[in-house]
Amino acid sequence: MEKYVAEPVSELRAEHAEGPAWDARLGELLWVDQFAGLVHRGSLDSATGRLRVVRSYSIGSATGAVVPVAGADTGWLVAAGAGFAHLAPDGTVAVLAEPEHDVRDRNRMNDGKCDPLGRFYAGSMAWDKRPGAGSLYRFEAERRVVPMLRDVTISNGMAWSGAGDLMYYIDTPTQRVDVFDVDPGGEPVARRTAFTIAAGDGAPDGMCIDHEGCLWVALWGRGQVRRYTPDGVNVAIVEVAAPLASSCAFGGADGRVLFITTSQEGYTERDSARHPEAGRVFAVRLPVGGPPAAPYRP
Repeated sequence: MEKYVAEPVSELRAEHAEGPAWDARLGELLWVDQFAGLVHRGSLDSATGRLRVVRSYSIGSATGAVVPVAGADTGWLVAAGAGFAHLAPDGTVAVLAEPEHDVRDRNRMNDGKCDPLGRFYAGSMAWDKRPGAGSLYRFEAERRVVPMLRDVTISNGMAWSGAGDLMYYIDTPTQRVDVFDVDPGGEPVARRTAFTIAAGDGAPDGMCIDHEGCLWVALWGRGQVRRYTPDGVNVAIVEVAAPLASSCAFGGADGRVLFITTSQEGYTERDSARHPEAGRVFAVRLPVGGPPAAPYRP
């Protein structure tokens, strides 16, 4: 069993940091402060290993995920509010689609990523975490929204195999990492359980995949990210000095820095004082790397 310790690298301390994504166009880390509705861009100092905030943007509603848009100076897409929006480099936010419009007072968008074909998958959940209230959507070119899954509770981590033939997905309360085959047309089919995570090991939240096909899963409540083989063998652990590890992503110049977001969701002032690094971004350099965020392709 390989063991590593991640260190806090951000000055910003979010209430609920989420959705790390490495923007290869700019060589920057993107992440969100979900309930504050903020998107941050960070530049990694190779000498110190610290993240310097380049700019922060206010989206105006709870924001679950951010992904780059393919091409120079084309901004980002966000899963926010009742659906999907475009964030321009100057900070302009344009709503593109609102599939959750009718339940916008009860639901919010949560985690999301683009698949290898450049389509943005993002899920929703109820503010009160009511079972089965959420959905998983796919946002495609020409502002087309395709419902992919219904009866989701807390739509979270996603990852695709290097060959693009497998899609992994987490609905947190199931305590499972599920896997789909991806057919020749790019559709996920034949959903099944890849492996189950014991409740005592924490709740599976965000997730990323490395170049060897192993999955790195953030364990909410456990203060760890664990590396699993595709059939669920735990082969490495990263310790994080914040119990609520929310998600993770590979980045850095060579793709071998694992960035980990953490949260203070539901914390009292006493909780925050007891866990002074909670809400920061952590990082650890690893012997294996992973791909940057796949961009949205309009």
